[in-house]
This record gives sequence, C-alpha cells and structure tokens, in this order.
Amino acid sequence: MRKLQIPLVLTLFSLAACAQMPAPAPSSSAVAAARSVQAERAAQLAEERLAAVTAQRRAAEGRFCQDWQRSLDLVRRDAIGCVHSAADQQGACWSAVSRWAGAKSDYYSALQRLFVGHPYAEPAQAAGNFFQQTQAWAQLCRGSVQNCLQEANQSPMQVQKARVNQFCSAQAPSLP
Repeated sequence: MRKLQIPLVLTLFSLAACAQMPAPAPSSSAVAAARSVQAERAAQLAEERLAAVTAQRRAAEGRFCQDWQRSLDLVRRDAIGCVHSAADQQGACWSAVSRWAGAKSDYYSALQRLFVGHPYAEPAQAAGNFFQQTQAWAQLCRGSVQNCLQEANQSPMQVQKARVNQFCSAQAPSLP
C-alpha cells in the first residue's frame, strides 16, 4: 500500500503544480482581431447614431418655421386672454404664460444644439431668446399690466422675433 501512496502523491503534486501555472497569454493577432471587431462595431454604431441625428435634424428643419408661427400665435392669444381675464385671475394666467414660454425657450435651445453648424442654428437660438424674454415679460405682466404695455419691456422680444421671421420668410417657397 505504501508503494501505491507515493505515485499517487507525486501525481497529485504534479497536477497541483499545473493548476497554479498561469494560462498562456492570447496571441497578439487574437487581441488585435478582437479589437478590430470592437472598433468596427463602434464605427457602425456611430454611423447609425449620426444617421438618426441627421434624420431628426432634417425633420426639425422641415417644421421649424411652421412650429415657430404656431408658437407665436399661441403666446399672442394667451397674452391677450390674460389681459382680458378677470383681475383675480390675471396673476395665475400670466404665471401660466410665463411657464409655457420657459418651456418653449428650452425647446428652441435644444433645437439650436441639434442645428449646430447648420443654417437653422441661429434662428433657433433667436427663437429660444425670444421665448426666454417672453417668460420674463409675462412675469412683469403678472405684477402689473401697465408694465406689459411699456415698449422697453417688449423691444428685446421684437428684435428676436424679427430675426426668426426674416429667416422663415426667406425659407418660404416662392410663389409663381
């Protein structure tokens, strides 16, 4: 039995030594091939994202001027509604217009970032500025309707509005 134990112990030691040896490093070509596959996947993903952004930008450009005009009509309608509302309702009305204008400012600012490097970037920035100024103007109106009517409070908004309107009128297809 003693003779059998020695070869068994030697076999166990040799197996244990094998288990502790580090696995061979992958070949350089295998590592390079794996990195190549990863790079190809990353490039494909980047191209897909670029195509999606391009499609999103084109769609936003296609409706920019129409959305702008609709936004102007809505803010004008809401402001007139606030002026004609009951005195005890005016504060809440102007607060709602202010919040809405702030949201539109955020919307056009996001569009401006989407349009960077393209012709719609500047008008989107002007639209964002217009609604940011409209937000502040509506807050003034909440305090006093007389503040609304002062030209100095409306002038900065009119400058931004004129910039966007000029751009959009140039974008309109010419009629035969």
